[in-house]
Amino acid sequence: MRFVTFRHEGRERAGVLDGDAATGSVVDLGHEAMRAALGGLPPSVEAFLEHGLADVVAAVARHGFADDARLPAGAVALLAPYRPRRIVGAAFNFRDALAERGMPSPAAPVLFEKLPETVVGPGDAIVLPAGIGGVTYEAELAAVIGRVCRDVDEADALSVVAGYAAFNDVSASALIKRDGRFDRGKNLPTFGPLGPWLATADEIPDPQALRLGLAMDGETLQDGTTADMLFGVAALIAHVSRAGELRPGDLIATGTPAGVAPVRNPPTWLRPGSTVALWVDRLGTLSNPVVEGATFDG
Repeated sequence: MRFVTFRHEGRERAGVLDGDAATGSVVDLGHEAMRAALGGLPPSVEAFLEHGLADVVAAVARHGFADDARLPAGAVALLAPYRPRRIVGAAFNFRDALAERGMPSPAAPVLFEKLPETVVGPGDAIVLPAGIGGVTYEAELAAVIGRVCRDVDEADALSVVAGYAAFNDVSASALIKRDGRFDRGKNLPTFGPLGPWLATADEIPDPQALRLGLAMDGETLQDGTTADMLFGVAALIAHVSRAGELRPGDLIATGTPAGVAPVRNPPTWLRPGSTVALWVDRLGTLSNPVVEGATFDG
């Protein structure tokens, strides 16, 4: 199933996307006709993840989609599908991107933390602080953890994944270079577009067989495949879980393919007035306008 969080008539709640994102329907899980399917759970993707997303899927499937709960997809505003509890990102994790930079492959995953507060949804603006310097897009596959786990074996790691989504790891490259670390440049407000939906793990039988890419104002800048990951989804989960406990809703952003702004000639920095559209097979297209914000103080 494809879970969404949406706004309709001033209220926000969870739903299931049935059919195409433009012409299909959203089954409103907050509707009275779907109440029995949730067994008392609030209509919230965060609550579903805490409870166990697979159990929610099974309960909704048994109940069926009530016609009275359907809304035209075009009549609702899709938001970020959920609010992650924690975001762990992987840098330098695609072979084509390493080759493009002329970098050697790291011996272990290079990880950083991204604040959950950076997350915005489809159609929300990416705000570039004036004077921040070059800011790049990064098309990524996000894996969402579905149960408490620690010291997960790589062979079993995909079993702890509740679902997958598209993620744009917007990064202030100039600031990162100046600081010599990721902290500030990865964590400015709006620098984590996520969506448009969260697909359950059964929808993605092989996360290492997905094409993904990104365009700015219709020009394709990234076009890669998750088969090019140096450390696959399972390896990343196993590695992160060895350092500490993972919990439902934790998000692991798995790195980006070749074509990011600073390595292109000339650099294709995000610019106010442009629109970036990121896509991942089976996970839809995540589109966000870019605007200029207040002058960067730092």
